[in-house]
Amino acid sequence: MHLQIKEKYPGRTVNRMVAVFVLLVFGFWSASSVSAQCASFARAVVKPELSPFFHDGNYNATILGEGETIVLKKTVFDGQKYRVVVKGVPELPGIRFRVLDTDSRVLFDNASYDYADKWDFDVQVTRTIQVEVAVLEDENPATSIGGCVAVLFGLELR
Repeated sequence: MHLQIKEKYPGRTVNRMVAVFVLLVFGFWSASSVSAQCASFARAVVKPELSPFFHDGNYNATILGEGETIVLKKTVFDGQKYRVVVKGVPELPGIRFRVLDTDSRVLFDNASYDYADKWDFDVQVTRTIQVEVAVLEDENPATSIGGCVAVLFGLELR
């Protein structure tokens, strides 16, 4: 016995597949568009803040919302002088960043320096540091703001 199933609405499955495909393409496109805008912000606004240090070539930028935190790890080398710049778009309430060693000891906390957006430091021993970046909470709990935050490193040429 051969059983044949007839679709109640022929062609509907194909329409759904096309709709899902279009949504996936749009999702990837919009995500890459936001990423590109964030990289543009890092290049145009944050990179000039490294001067007179020379950019190390890495653009670390992402979208963060209020109360969100990221951690970036970076190897720094003995005998070098560095500048780290951490900056968010003007719409964000504020950025707190801390630099920690591998034992989680705080080497720098911008909250102790009126939320400065850069820090210059000399490295005595090659090691990995962590840069912890947090977007502060806005005073209005009814709104939630998000935007691009960039972390760039520069080196002083000796």
